[in-house]
Amino acid sequence: MQRPVTLLVLCTTIGCRASTHARPGVQATLPATISATTATLVRTGHAGVNLTGGWTTGSASEPAARQITLNPECNYSPALWIIQQDGDSLRAWQIPESHAQGIATRTHASTAPAEGWVSGLDVTIGAGGERYVLRYDSTSTHLRGTLNGSPFWAVRVEVVRREGCIPPP
Repeated sequence: MQRPVTLLVLCTTIGCRASTHARPGVQATLPATISATTATLVRTGHAGVNLTGGWTTGSASEPAARQITLNPECNYSPALWIIQQDGDSLRAWQIPESHAQGIATRTHASTAPAEGWVSGLDVTIGAGGERYVLRYDSTSTHLRGTLNGSPFWAVRVEVVRREGCIPPP
């Protein structure tokens, strides 16, 4: 019994001594505070929800509906957030609103998806300076959390196109 205790005390002493002395030329940086909006979520399990589909998003006045149905005009495409889920991995595209006018536009939407993951009901997505830290609410079926530290929500959306629309020239 004496030998394991001595070994444990020796290892603890060496470990503590090694951690209290900084190496020359190496500067330690410690986070000032960690909050829910800045903390990095850790992958702890499998996805508890399938998020594949179209979503409408916002930062204020979250709708109460579980899903929104949009019936846009023939030449209008509403802004959408498209999520594709494969297991616990996600790819998300932000599609801006557009009006089909029959003329070329100079604005180009990025085709590169933001990538992320789902762990249980927690969602983390990040790319190009944008970072979503969200949680799926199974009661409302909404995603809620932050986008770069600011409030953010997403609600599933179905876009129903009108029949008989004439395409722009």
